[in-house]
Amino acid sequence: MKSFKGKVAVVTGGGGTGIGNALVRAFASEGAHVAYCDIANLNKTEKDIEAFGVKKYAEHVDIADKEAIKRFADNVLKEFGHIDVLINNAGIATGDISFDKVTEADFERITNINYWGVIRTTQAFYHHLLTRPEAAIANISSTQGILAAPYLVSYCTTKFAVRGFTDSLRVENQVRGIKNLSIHTVHPGAVATNITLAADHQGPRSQHFHKVLQEKGASPAEAAKIILKGIRKNKSRIFISDGRAQDIMARLFPSSLHKIIGLMMKMQGAEIT
Repeated sequence: MKSFKGKVAVVTGGGGTGIGNALVRAFASEGAHVAYCDIANLNKTEKDIEAFGVKKYAEHVDIADKEAIKRFADNVLKEFGHIDVLINNAGIATGDISFDKVTEADFERITNINYWGVIRTTQAFYHHLLTRPEAAIANISSTQGILAAPYLVSYCTTKFAVRGFTDSLRVENQVRGIKNLSIHTVHPGAVATNITLAADHQGPRSQHFHKVLQEKGASPAEAAKIILKGIRKNKSRIFISDGRAQDIMARLFPSSLHKIIGLMMKMQGAEIT
């Protein structure tokens, strides 16, 4: 997909100030019409894209609610007639918590949003995307969908699952000879968002994790720019910030990761309990 001008792009989790908001702004700045959903801050995103003069549609959607996803998809298709790009961005973090303290309810909540939200939204739009001359799906996994991290077991579980789903769907499309719909797995490393502080559980490492994101992370705007560039260049895997470095580390030192991660945490002053 060489250009987004005149295309219709759908972004989940498009409210607020994070990657989703930045993606909506990036698409609009390139002349794409945009549909986006979130549970809050939709008005901010609407104001952010007013100057671009593109068509827009926003809806309050709890991405864990499968009926809400269906309504959103139906409304978007009714509004625009079709879509060309789907970005499954909506997601949460359980927070800084060791596995012995994570509840089944915690796992269900994050799985319903981070995993089932991606599956259901993709299913809602997939058949329509197959009919387009050129189309794309980009699912936001994480470097924690590649590199396992302590105190983030539930989050890593969902992001590994998103990676597996997206990679499998891409291979299936390739085997079936589907060439008009590209599938992209996005692996953000550190990005300067508030995902850590917005998490359900705040622990002794929360402020540390947040500080690392703010100091070393790419901005949401930079992340969005990389994602759009990756789609244009048809990159199967799109890495952001230190994403590629973490991918390499996971490949080269699979049996020593716990030592490396533990040492890095100690050097950064993060508490290990």
